[in-house]
Amino acid sequence: MATNSEQLKISQSGLDKPSRQPAEQPIVEGEELRKNRRFKRTLPALIALVMIAVLLVAAILPRIARQKKITAAAQSIQNALRAVNVITAAHAPASSELELPGNIEAIQVAAVSAQTSGYLKRWYVDIGDRVQAGQLLAEIDTPEVDQELEQARSTLVQARASLGQAEANLRQAITNMDFARVSYERWKTLAEQHVVSDQDRDQMQAAYNAAKATVDAMQANINVAKATIAANEANVRRFLKLQGFKKVFAPFVGIITARNVEVGSLVNAGSGTSASTTTGTTASSATTPGSGATPTGTGAAAASGGLFQIARIDTLRIFISVPQTFVNSIKPEETTQIAVKEFPEQKFTGRVARTANALDPASRTLLTEVHTTNSDYKLLPGMYATVTFDVALAEPQMRIPATALVIRADGPQVVTVTEDQKAHYQKVVIGRDYGGILDIISGIEPGATLIVNVPDDLQDGESVRVQQSQTNQPTNNQPVQQNQPGQDRNQRGS
Repeated sequence: MATNSEQLKISQSGLDKPSRQPAEQPIVEGEELRKNRRFKRTLPALIALVMIAVLLVAAILPRIARQKKITAAAQSIQNALRAVNVITAAHAPASSELELPGNIEAIQVAAVSAQTSGYLKRWYVDIGDRVQAGQLLAEIDTPEVDQELEQARSTLVQARASLGQAEANLRQAITNMDFARVSYERWKTLAEQHVVSDQDRDQMQAAYNAAKATVDAMQANINVAKATIAANEANVRRFLKLQGFKKVFAPFVGIITARNVEVGSLVNAGSGTSASTTTGTTASSATTPGSGATPTGTGAAAASGGLFQIARIDTLRIFISVPQTFVNSIKPEETTQIAVKEFPEQKFTGRVARTANALDPASRTLLTEVHTTNSDYKLLPGMYATVTFDVALAEPQMRIPATALVIRADGPQVVTVTEDQKAHYQKVVIGRDYGGILDIISGIEPGATLIVNVPDDLQDGESVRVQQSQTNQPTNNQPVQQNQPGQDRNQRGS
């Protein structure tokens, strides 16, 4: 029964798929056989690859672990080293800009004094006024000079009258001398003829000699009278000149910087007013070039003896103290650049007018005078200015920041970093000290690694961890700013 049922199912299925069942059955069996054969061939290779991978992992993982341990240990040692900032030493430029401070001064300053005595009648200018050469500044009333002039004129008239009287006396003396000479010659002839005695002749000769001496004396009196007239005429001219000094004029083109006079003030010849009333700015006590030696304003009358203070500022001068190092680079007629803080966007051009050709033994600096035109009167005397010179360096030197320098008992030093990352103290010779940067003559090679801001407890030979510093790297293109004489560097020891 079971067999019949199965046959019935097979027959039914055969009825459903009479054409497909006999064709697909052999294909499926062949495909399965091929897959089994391929799997059996690749299985040993897969097993071999897995074994190789296991062996590689077993060999590499310990090495990676060891490397991590070595790296961690090295990093720990590195982190334990002192960290220092370093820069690379480089050559200073062959030429640089030298900036030096200076005070602007007027090219010409004068105290306008009175040349006659009297009382101030009127003044026409005040501080800040621009004046031309020959412009009237003030008038002085001189009653004493006027009276003395009248007296001198009267004395001159008297002297001329005395001369006329002396000339009349001379003419009379000449007449008497001529009569005495004729009488003497007559008596001389008579004496030769023995008409008169020799004594009478001698008496006539004596009378003639006396008349001649009288003529000589009268001639001398005339010379004295002429000399007296000349003296009186000179005296009259002097008082006329003094009268002419009633008016005070400007000696040159400039600006009134001080007025030390008021109407009614007593004015003395050759000085200022006797009163203490002055108008202007505070006088400077400096009298040396380059230090603002321009006494002006209040108190200036006593210091300068002037009614007015006048300054010529169409051309200005600046006195600068050039350090001994740069003396050979400063030449007359050299062009300079002048900067004033009040005009940050404008540069003024100047030229070296002259130098003192001798160094100040106290500061070892060369006094240099620079002139600049000021046609627009923009610059004013007393302003602070910075003058820039182009200076050439004779020998190439190494330039380092000042923070890389260490001052010790045995001299200035720097700290270099060797190839094995160890600190080494190196003695150096300083060439130029510009304040923020230094030029080193010897002791440093180009490209040397220098430590900046050296710690005080850093030992020679100590291992360090370097990191490049940007803030302390010197730039060779920056202008050199020179410290004022006497301004010392803050030195630090280690």
